[in-house]
Amino acid sequence: MITTSFNFKLPTEIEFGPGSLYKLPKFIADFKVHKVMIVTDPGIVKAGILERISNVLAQAKINCVVFDQVESDPSTKTIEKIRDKAKLEEVDALIAVGGGSSIDAAKGTRLLLSNEGKLLDYAGLNKVKQKGIPLIAIPTTAGTGSEVTIFAVLTELEQDIKFTIASPYLAPDLSILDPELTLLLPPMMTAATGLDALTHAIEAYTSQASQPICDVIALESIRLIYRYLPQATTDGNNLEARTEMLKAQLLAGIAFNNTNLGLSHAIASPLGGHFHIPHGIANAIMLPYVMNFNVPAAPERYAKITEAMGICLMGKDIYEDAYEAPLAIGKLVELCGLPKKLRDVGATEEKLDDVARDALKSGMLKFNIRKASEKQIRQILQEAF
Repeated sequence: MITTSFNFKLPTEIEFGPGSLYKLPKFIADFKVHKVMIVTDPGIVKAGILERISNVLAQAKINCVVFDQVESDPSTKTIEKIRDKAKLEEVDALIAVGGGSSIDAAKGTRLLLSNEGKLLDYAGLNKVKQKGIPLIAIPTTAGTGSEVTIFAVLTELEQDIKFTIASPYLAPDLSILDPELTLLLPPMMTAATGLDALTHAIEAYTSQASQPICDVIALESIRLIYRYLPQATTDGNNLEARTEMLKAQLLAGIAFNNTNLGLSHAIASPLGGHFHIPHGIANAIMLPYVMNFNVPAAPERYAKITEAMGICLMGKDIYEDAYEAPLAIGKLVELCGLPKKLRDVGATEEKLDDVARDALKSGMLKFNIRKASEKQIRQILQEAF
């Protein structure tokens, strides 16, 4: 794959490092806003993170209201409730605190505050007309990369579908990444979100739209995650591991924001829809099988992934080196204590045909390094079952 021209964008300002949360009041002052709304979930409240952020704002005498009922896979109904509260309270900035669900809910809220119609009207690429009020993202997991991406993945409960909106107007204006806020993340969530980030990095690097800037970023993300995810999972108080993981998932988000994703994510979405398998776990299970499928199309790329993970290359055969990559990912999943088969997380064999059919509809498939038919996707699902 030889890239002769490319385009790279990063619309979000990034503030990274332990203690960076305390710079929040300065940034809010720079936006010249009068009242902010924090959008978050009950887990953030329970962990005491909301209280920490509220105290920082209170000390700076910043007027703040809170919506703390965002669910996993945020629904359009929830986002409409947030929009209604934001209008009632006359807020002029949003602060998303949490994982991808809270950040995506805030993205959807900003969209509705400045654009007419329903969220489903904007499914697809570049349909959003107005950017809207400032949005600050403060991620508390090391996985989704949503704090720097143009994507929001939302759920329409009435039609039982998940859909994606993609627009530069969704990207947060500012992201504050403070590793200290990830110290309380439980082991299973640490592992699942970490594997999601690793999937982002690998699919960005092997995308049909890969490009030199993103290649370097994605390989560094892969190196960091393979090195530090087991440490962050087994010792959540390891600030070095937490810092490197937060950095790695940020890099992965920057990479796939410019290259899009691939087959693993195309499959993970309907797995979540049909079986309610958490997104990170769905990717953790599917990634090694998808990589095995993709290797023949780009063995040099997968050999580079093997090398990035610090695994000694055999040097005899490019395919032998390439196939070490999915083996290593399988070992990583096992080290982190995550399930390795779909049957272990509630999937049923009789619905795999539906999953394959739905995966084929994903726009991400056109970026996968190897074309996949419905029959081939069904075979991959069977291997993972």
